[in-house]
Amino acid sequence: MPVQRKQFGKRGLDPQGQGQWGPSQNGYSGNNAYASSAGGYARAGGAAVQVAGDSSLSIIDAVMQFLGFFFSFNGRIGRLGYWGIGTFNLIMMVAVIFAYFTAIENEIQYYANADELLASGSGLTMWLLILPFSISNLSVQVRRFHDRDVSGYWLLVWFIPIVGSLFALCQGFANMFFSGTQGPNRFDTPQSQAHIFD
Repeated sequence: MPVQRKQFGKRGLDPQGQGQWGPSQNGYSGNNAYASSAGGYARAGGAAVQVAGDSSLSIIDAVMQFLGFFFSFNGRIGRLGYWGIGTFNLIMMVAVIFAYFTAIENEIQYYANADELLASGSGLTMWLLILPFSISNLSVQVRRFHDRDVSGYWLLVWFIPIVGSLFALCQGFANMFFSGTQGPNRFDTPQSQAHIFD
């Protein structure tokens, strides 16, 4: 039996070098080199991801997976995801605050100080607009703690005056720059993200 060698760029070609096309005009029906036996695409760590063509993935499931990526407190997240979500949240918070103060520009002159403004009904609106990004930031911090095999409950120390600020600086630095634990740890879930740069 002859030894078969990999030929890069030849996926989807039959042994004679002819393309294999499915019933659709531009569809591709060749063998998917990344398909896993569980359906969907293979991912590092063996977990499978559902693809858009998979009939079991509904719009609601896709939205829930997206929201879970930003708001879940379970599982782990690597440094790249941490920086990505953190940067997105920072940009969105600045944009929301800028849009809010632009919208109430004429109302600001009626308040003597910032405390009165923030305690007013329009101030409550600003807090409600910022709340999802704050929750997302907390969830990312907790999942980064989990990646370093530290309990997410340590985040509660951040809310202690003075001591919490020092602890937040140390843990924030560790979350930003230290790699997570190698291999599985006690916080792994089936939905844990693939780790890049860890």
